[in-house]
Amino acid sequence: MKISSIFTNTNIYNKSLNNPQKLEQPKKENDNFDVSTQARDIQMVLKAISDTSDIREDKVNDIMERIKKGNYNVSSEEIANKILSDF
Repeated sequence: MKISSIFTNTNIYNKSLNNPQKLEQPKKENDNFDVSTQARDIQMVLKAISDTSDIREDKVNDIMERIKKGNYNVSSEEIANKILSDF
């Protein structure tokens, strides 16, 4: 008796290949991506912030005009108070 003939007669290794149910892939559903209204609001606010200028033109122009006229004076006491208030 040949031992190798057992595997060819029973087809142990080919059973999974001949079974069409195991080869079928399950149908995949489409992925969905939902954004909450809060996330949309945050996105809108961030866009508005990024679109605005970091420089306040009215203040800069006012200070430049006061410097030209010689009216812009900042006391050293005010500067010292601002520095110390940060600590």
